[in-house]
Amino acid sequence: MVFQVSLWVDWDRQPVSVHAAETEILEQLILHLRNRHNVRKRSIVMPDRENDGYLFFIYQVCDPRWIASFFENREGADE
Repeated sequence: MVFQVSLWVDWDRQPVSVHAAETEILEQLILHLRNRHNVRKRSIVMPDRENDGYLFFIYQVCDPRWIASFFENREGADE
């Protein structure tokens, strides 16, 4: 089973913002970043006022590969 997830990261802003259409995927990503990569300095998930959907901010260094690994782990769990 394959799921299409709409999630994008604005690496050009400070702090970095992570956007998605639903809160559930953001909450799962937050747990992944916390448990696997010790990312703890972040905001809560909140409505995105500029775009539709939701977002959260990351207030510490976050390697883009960490977010990619989240999707790799999800794909492996879905199979």
